[in-house]
Amino acid sequence: MTQTALPPAPSGGVWKRAAFMLLRITASIAVMFAVYYLIPAKGAQDDSDVPWLILELVIFAVIVGFQVPFIVKAKYPVLRAIETLAVTIPLFLLIFSRVYLSNSLINPESFSQPLDNTTAFYFTVTVFATVGFGDIVATTNGMKLLVTVQMLLNLGVLGLVIRLVTSAAQRGLARRGQDHDSARGASGNSTTGGPPGQH
Repeated sequence: MTQTALPPAPSGGVWKRAAFMLLRITASIAVMFAVYYLIPAKGAQDDSDVPWLILELVIFAVIVGFQVPFIVKAKYPVLRAIETLAVTIPLFLLIFSRVYLSNSLINPESFSQPLDNTTAFYFTVTVFATVGFGDIVATTNGMKLLVTVQMLLNLGVLGLVIRLVTSAAQRGLARRGQDHDSARGASGNSTTGGPPGQH
């Protein structure tokens, strides 16, 4: 009796997951920006929130670390990796934007002009993108050091984090390939009526 080849699995599931992924990314970024714009930053009467920067960067690293096993085990590792990068990079930028904004409110002389939410984010992105238009610059040694820290961490985000996430996606794809081969092998053995070598 001739076996009929099974038709390929429909790709509709991938497109649905991609659509849900875009919705989750949009919602996550919208929530992050809402928090950034709606919650007031520390004013001149408060202490510097540089210690909060350290805490936030640690939390950022923990979030990235937790995402790696989820990417490897995901049904669609590439989609999960894209979602991770699309959310963590804006989070990284908003962390520094918040610190720049707070320090500008504490000491308006920290930058060449006082910063608000938008200009703080704009300045952070220009540093991240290594554009450096020069319209906003750090003027105090403390802020110059903080901007230097961001530039060094930018290399880590662009290098280490992206490599970590893409490597996790590759391991996830390899795992799926092995699972698929194992399933095909098990199906082949059951079709022939037993394990190889038995006739």
